[in-house]
Amino acid sequence: MSLRYSGGTGALFDKDSELHICKVDYQLMETEATKYTQKRWWGEFKCTKQLDKSGTFRIELEDGRKGNCVVWSDSESSQKNATFFSYHFNGRGKLGSNWKAEF
Repeated sequence: MSLRYSGGTGALFDKDSELHICKVDYQLMETEATKYTQKRWWGEFKCTKQLDKSGTFRIELEDGRKGNCVVWSDSESSQKNATFFSYHFNGRGKLGSNWKAEF
């Protein structure tokens, strides 16, 4: 199994309403799909906005890929007066690449 690392700038959207939530700086790790498993991807991102809740969101990366992911906060990093807030995310399946994002 190979592991691929990447990072950059992206955007976080509400999965249902397509509402833009915030710009993110992400670190992403990916495994390729095998005969028996789907592609998996996970990582963390920082943003200037504190999310109200954990849940399923859509992340769009600067290279045009996008996918739905579960986002949650590390309880230690969710201080109300912080400049940046840190979150973890986890997704499965292909990261779509049918468009080019503009950031």
